[in-house]
Amino acid sequence: MSFSLDLTKPLGRLGLAINTVILGAVFYGVSVGAYHYMSHTLPESEAHHQEAVVKAALVDKAVAKAKTAAKGKAFDAAAAKTQAEAAVSADFKKQAEEIHHHAVEGWAPFAVFLLILSAVFFAGFLSVYVQRRANDGGLKGLWIFTNHLGAWALAGYVAFYPFLSAHGLRNAWAPAFIAGLVLLLPVLFAGEGHHDHDHDHGDGHDHGHSH
Repeated sequence: MSFSLDLTKPLGRLGLAINTVILGAVFYGVSVGAYHYMSHTLPESEAHHQEAVVKAALVDKAVAKAKTAAKGKAFDAAAAKTQAEAAVSADFKKQAEEIHHHAVEGWAPFAVFLLILSAVFFAGFLSVYVQRRANDGGLKGLWIFTNHLGAWALAGYVAFYPFLSAHGLRNAWAPAFIAGLVLLLPVLFAGEGHHDHDHDHGDGHDHGHSH
């Protein structure tokens, strides 16, 4: 029952705390994996491929230039290629860095998109459990909105933590995480069993009236 998405099922304080921790761990892992794949694995693979293509073209161009300079004399293609590769490698570092930089920039929007998906799903699941806890605690009205806002703030920070960490923004956005926890306190510490109590109270009132 604790992990059910049925809004009609009540959820206690411990259940909400456990679900929050488990969801946080799962979606943090998803975000870390997705961000690393999109910001490191794919860009580096693409950059290495482009570097190999560009470097081969430069070597071929250098060999062709050396062959032309030989003007029909004895030409050692293997030696010329080795010499060209050494010369190109010495001057290729800056160009390789630019290729890698462009590759990372190209995949950056996709990395952010996956983090947004992680945040949305995390917040969506957490909102279900928050609503179940609110129903069990008898919270209504404005409290519901603030509790859900806290769930989204918490989920957003956790899901985007890899991005914030990579860009040195963890501390700058830490207030969002703290605010999320604070906004969740009312629903976390609300009374338990209010939903069932109200239902039983209603049954008892009806029974007394019929008697």
